[in-house]
Amino acid sequence: MRPSPVLVLLFVVVASYAAFGKGFAYAGVPPVFVGEVVLVVVVVAVLVRPTPLPRHAAAAIAVGVAALSAVQLAIDRLDPAVPLVETLRGLAPIYYAAFAFAAYALLRSQEERDGRVAVAALVDRAVTRAAPGVVAALSVLAALLLTDPDGLPTWPTSGTSVLASKPGDIAVALVLTLPFTFSRGTARTAGVGGAVAPLLWGLAAVLVTFRSRGALLALAIGTLLVRPRATRVVKGAFAALAVVLFLYVSGVSIEVRRGREVSYDALVDAVASLLGTQPQDEIEGNYVGTATWRSEWWRDIWDDVTGEHMVLHGHGWGDNLAVRYHVVDPDAVPGDQPILRLPHNIFFSLAGRAGVVVAVAFLAVPVMSVVRSFTSPTVRDGPPRLVQGARGAVTAALVTGMVDVYLESPQGGILLWSLVGYLWWATATPVPAPVATDGARPEVAP
Repeated sequence: MRPSPVLVLLFVVVASYAAFGKGFAYAGVPPVFVGEVVLVVVVVAVLVRPTPLPRHAAAAIAVGVAALSAVQLAIDRLDPAVPLVETLRGLAPIYYAAFAFAAYALLRSQEERDGRVAVAALVDRAVTRAAPGVVAALSVLAALLLTDPDGLPTWPTSGTSVLASKPGDIAVALVLTLPFTFSRGTARTAGVGGAVAPLLWGLAAVLVTFRSRGALLALAIGTLLVRPRATRVVKGAFAALAVVLFLYVSGVSIEVRRGREVSYDALVDAVASLLGTQPQDEIEGNYVGTATWRSEWWRDIWDDVTGEHMVLHGHGWGDNLAVRYHVVDPDAVPGDQPILRLPHNIFFSLAGRAGVVVAVAFLAVPVMSVVRSFTSPTVRDGPPRLVQGARGAVTAALVTGMVDVYLESPQGGILLWSLVGYLWWATATPVPAPVATDGARPEVAP
C-alpha cells in the first residue's frame, strides 16, 4: 500500500505540531508560516480531483460558519483602516477548518483505493511509530518550561525559539499520544523508545500539571474521554493518588518559573483555584491575579455583546480586543514586542469579533464530532486507538482554548481541525468494497 504523498505530508506536519508546538508553528516568514503553506498544498491537492465530502451536521455547520465569516469579512474590508494582515490573523480559527475537510477527503480517497481496514491499519502503524518520538520531545519541552534557559536557537525570520511550547499545548499532545504510549504494540514496534515512552509521558504530565491550571484541567478531562471505562478511570485515579501521596509524604518542593513550585501545597492550590476558592498564600496569589484580569476582560466583552446585540456580527475580524477594552495601551508597548490581541478564550474572542452565532457554532463542530465518535456504529464496538486519542485531544484542545489563545494559533487550530477531520472519516460509513467477478465483462448490445 502506497499512501498519497499529500496524506504523508499532512501526517508529518500534524505530528510536528503535536511534538514541537509553537517552536514548529512559527517556522516561516511572517505572516506566512509552515501551516499556511501546507494548507494551500492540501487544498489544491483535494480540489484537483473529485472530492469526497462529509455529509453530517457537524460538517454542514462548519460550512455555514465559513460562509457567514466570508460575508463578515467582506463587510469588514469596507473599512480600509483595518490592516489586512490583522484581519487574516483574526480569521485563522475559521480557515483552519479547511484542514478537517482536507484530512477527510484524503483519507476517504485512500479508502476508496485500498479499503477501510488497510487505511486504518496504515494510520495506526504510523502513529505507533511516531508516538515515542513525540513523547520524548514533549518531555524536553515540559522541562524547558521550568528552567527557561537562555541562548536557545530561534527561527531567523520569526524570532521564535525552535524549542518553545506552552503547558496547555503539551497537555493536548499528551492526551493524543496516551493510547499509543501505554500499549503493548508500541513497545514491540518502537523497541527501547516504546519502553521508555511511558516514563517520559508521566514526567511531562507531572511537569505541565504544576505549570498551569488549564493544562491540569485539559489533561484530566481529555484523559477521561480517551478510554471512559470504569476500570481505566479507577486505575488513573490510583495513579494520580500515588503522585499526590508521594508529594505529601516526601515534602518535595521545587521552585519553578513565575513564583510557582512543584509541591503538594501547589497542587492543592491549583485544584482549589479550579474549583473557584480564593487563595491566601503567595503561590495562589499568582493564580488569582491571572484569573482576575481575564475574567474582567471576558465580562466586558459579554456586556458589550449583550448590550449591542452582537448576534451575527461583532467588532470585526481585524479588531484588537485588548486595545478596544483597554487591557493594553499600544503606545506603551515597545515597537519590537508583540501586542496582546485576544482574551485567552475562544468563545469570547469569536463573540467579540464575529458575534454569538459564530462563537457557538464554531464550538459545536468539534463537540458534535466527539459525540459522534461515541455513537457511530462504525467505531462504537471497538474504536481504533487514534479515535480514542483524537476525541480526548479534541476535548483537551477545547478546554485549553477556553483559557489560552491555543485555537487561534497554528499549533492548536491546525491540530484540532486535522483531528476533527480524522474523526469524520473514522465515523463515516465505509466505502463498499468492489465486487469481484470471475466471468468476462458482458458486451453491451448496440
